[in-house]
Amino acid sequence: MKQIFAIAIMVLSVWLGIVFVRPYWDRHLLQLDIEEAAIYGTKKSEGEVRRFLVNKMRKKGRDITGDNLLVVKNDRNTVYVKVSYSDEVKIAGRTLKKLRFTLEAEEKEVKNGF
Repeated sequence: MKQIFAIAIMVLSVWLGIVFVRPYWDRHLLQLDIEEAAIYGTKKSEGEVRRFLVNKMRKKGRDITGDNLLVVKNDRNTVYVKVSYSDEVKIAGRTLKKLRFTLEAEEKEVKNGF
C-alpha cells in the first residue's frame, strides 16, 4: 500500500511539474521561431515576415495574430521582431496563474565577402 501511495505521489509530482513548466518551454520554442523569422526578414519585406510568422503560429496551434507582432526593418536590412502574448497554467479547467510574455529578436543581414 505504501508503494502505491509513493508511486501516486511521484506521478502527481511529475504531472504538476509538466503543467507548470509548459508555458516556459513554449516560450523557449516561440523564441526560436521569432529568431528564425528575423533571419528570414533580412532578405524579405516586413509584410512577408509577418505572414511567415502568423502562418507558423497557426500551424503550431498558437493564438498569436498579426496584432501581437511588431516587425521593423531598417534600410541596412536589420530586422527587429517583437511578440507579446499571454499564457495560462490550468489544472482541471481552473486557471491557476496567468503569465504575460514579451519576446524579441534582432538580426542583421550577413553578406559574404567572397
